[in-house]
Amino acid sequence: MPYADDVMADRGRGRRPGAVALAVVVIVVPAAAFAVVAAIDDPATVDTQAVRGEASQVTPTVPPPPGCRRVIVIGDSLMDNAEPWLRAGLRDAGFTYFVDAEPSRRIPERVRAPKSGVKAARSVRATWGEADCWMIALGSNDLIFGGGDPATADSMIDEMLGATTPDARVWWVNVDYHRDSRTSFDFPRATAVFNERLDARAAADPAFTVIDWYSYAEANLNWFFDPVHVDRTGSIARAEQAVAALPRSGP
Repeated sequence: MPYADDVMADRGRGRRPGAVALAVVVIVVPAAAFAVVAAIDDPATVDTQAVRGEASQVTPTVPPPPGCRRVIVIGDSLMDNAEPWLRAGLRDAGFTYFVDAEPSRRIPERVRAPKSGVKAARSVRATWGEADCWMIALGSNDLIFGGGDPATADSMIDEMLGATTPDARVWWVNVDYHRDSRTSFDFPRATAVFNERLDARAAADPAFTVIDWYSYAEANLNWFFDPVHVDRTGSIARAEQAVAALPRSGP
């Protein structure tokens, strides 16, 4: 069930064989001048102060990206299980937020509501408004429906991103699905493919970041009580990891 925050608060080297000789010409000028002889491979240095003018930074610095103010989270049962701690963490961090997590949720629009992540995102935008930061925690339930195929995974990711606020930054929680004795489907292989496509998107899009749940969960296998879900300790850890990934806006 979706929850908003309680009151929306509350978002060249010198030549070895055949080297080129370096000729140094010293020109004598009035006493204020100087001559500098530097090896061709030495780093460039400034030896004297400028006669006039003010010091300035030649290479402009790149300001850090702004912090998140309004955050929308769209997730499946894993985030539904973590929701109490996720909401508390987002609130304590000062974000204005909306969490919509639903068990068995997939990505595509063709899936009926409320099990479609695309439909959920559009619904939140229509009722709660836009967000500068989005967190998507989907994909586990799509692995068996083609998410383990690179082209299909790319299509699903594209469709989900297309439902978010234009120009918003997106954090996507990757997946970790172990073998399930009830089926012959290779969930670990599909997990690897889907996560690789998320990583490829992140490498190509500076506004897209992967939250690495896979590595965190694999280092804590005792959290799992079935092939994909984790216990209370794991759910708290998942919520804390998710909140920690989002940049704060500052005071």
